[in-house]
Amino acid sequence: MRLRWTIALAFVALALLQVAVVVPLALRNLSRLLTAQQEARVDQMMVAVEAESQRLRDDVRAAMDELAQSQALEDVAKDAARVPPPAHVTTAAQALMKPRGLDVLALLDDEGRTLSSGHLPARLGEPDDPLFAVTRVNGRPVVPRAVELSSAGGLVEAPALVTARAIDYGDRRVWAVGGVLLDEARARSLARLTGARVEVHTTERLVTAAGELPRAPLRRSVPIGNVAEVRLFFSGADLIATRAEVLRAFVALAALGLLLAIAAGFVISRRVTRPVEALTEAANQIASGTPGVKVPAANATGELKTLIETFNRMTDDLKSATDKLVASERIAAWQEVARRLAHEIKNPLTPIRMSLETLLAASQRGPADERFMRLFSESAAAVLEEVDRLKRIVDEFSQFARLPRPVLAPLSLSELTQQVMALYAPHGGITYVVELSQGLEVLGDRDQLTQVLVNLVKNAEEAMAPNGGGPVTVRTFAEGGEAVLEVSDRGPGIPAELKARLFEPYVTSKPQGTGLGLAIAQRIAQEHDGRLAAGSPGRPSKRRGWSADEAFRPLRGRAAGPRTPSACPATPP
Repeated sequence: MRLRWTIALAFVALALLQVAVVVPLALRNLSRLLTAQQEARVDQMMVAVEAESQRLRDDVRAAMDELAQSQALEDVAKDAARVPPPAHVTTAAQALMKPRGLDVLALLDDEGRTLSSGHLPARLGEPDDPLFAVTRVNGRPVVPRAVELSSAGGLVEAPALVTARAIDYGDRRVWAVGGVLLDEARARSLARLTGARVEVHTTERLVTAAGELPRAPLRRSVPIGNVAEVRLFFSGADLIATRAEVLRAFVALAALGLLLAIAAGFVISRRVTRPVEALTEAANQIASGTPGVKVPAANATGELKTLIETFNRMTDDLKSATDKLVASERIAAWQEVARRLAHEIKNPLTPIRMSLETLLAASQRGPADERFMRLFSESAAAVLEEVDRLKRIVDEFSQFARLPRPVLAPLSLSELTQQVMALYAPHGGITYVVELSQGLEVLGDRDQLTQVLVNLVKNAEEAMAPNGGGPVTVRTFAEGGEAVLEVSDRGPGIPAELKARLFEPYVTSKPQGTGLGLAIAQRIAQEHDGRLAAGSPGRPSKRRGWSADEAFRPLRGRAAGPRTPSACPATPP
């Protein structure tokens, strides 16, 4: 599996792991939070229930206080002492409770017998112990009591909130015990207030209920003394709906996060693995025989960038070593050719020259055929010219074959360049521009480096001479810890067919050139652990010179050629 897919799958697996761990925890915590919020809302409703209960007690208390102070109740107390009591006394409770919003009202004598009952008129003259017991509660509070009511099935008990008040007339006391029933009307009112289903229960039965039973109810109970219990059922549908909505949102977000993780995984894996894939491709190209392959480090960071830079340096060193090996092999071959050529050609040159000189001298001493003499003289001159040319070739070839190894010593590259260029003066439309950087200390052979510079300047002059001349620019500078010597001209440039073989012996574009000048210069550059290179117009080559560890230490590396047109110029190491 490719590294890119491995990293992308790792991102996906990490995203799935996060979803599997985070989503359940988040949902559980959110569920707890929603439940707590629902409980808080229910608790607020219960506070409203308590307030409603207190309001109901206050209404009962106020109604009974007003009744106790009314003239109508005082008249009932006065007439209740008569025997038999007047008829209006027996019906007084019904007349007194309705205007005051009471559901329960009983008028009792001081022995607990019923003088009048508004909620149970049939109980006249009978004791009503549950209600009479209220008169014995200190402080006259509103208390819950089970009150008997008449129904189709007989007497039933219903919970009520009641309180007692006493009315004295002379030595006779009448008790008014009244209040409200916890009936359907109260349940409906409480249901409207809270939005819950309200049920009133005694220990034996369901008394009344109001409101619909909600889905997934939350139950709360309010005890009414030991008489009854009010049960409230609050809806949990909102909680369920919110949970479902949150669950859908979490699932959507998880799916979106997973998709983003997959996309990010592919993007990041591509960004991370692209340099690695480039390294792999470059290594395959080098293995297949393509030296000098470079991997761009623009998209790499950290250790990967360091790896790419190290790889590029290694490929440079490998290409340099390969080039040197190839050059050494070529040089060795040409040295063998040069030795053989010198041996085969140099020996016959002297006898040929001596013979031609003798013939020429003999022809000049005595009379001869005029035509023969003219042809003989022309032929002899041509032979001598060719002999001189052959000797010149043999001498240069011998020099190439016998080039001594350089004697390295510390020297200033800029000072050497200044001394050499001081010998040149403008001529034939050719001028010289010298730009030197100070402090360029290198290890080199002064004579051989001088020979290289002279050769390059000569090439530049010859390149521009047919076009009327121009400036020859000679520069020395440091670039990236490396020393560079650059010679540039404005000639027609290097012919495309010669670029690949420019530094081979006997390769030249000049009719009278031998093709050994740049070959000798390149060999000197290589033996100085540098490199000679040439650039074409508009396509500057990357300059690399010697890299210095410190001052007066060997400056090592490669140099690149001119950035302006030249027929055969190149930059020495």
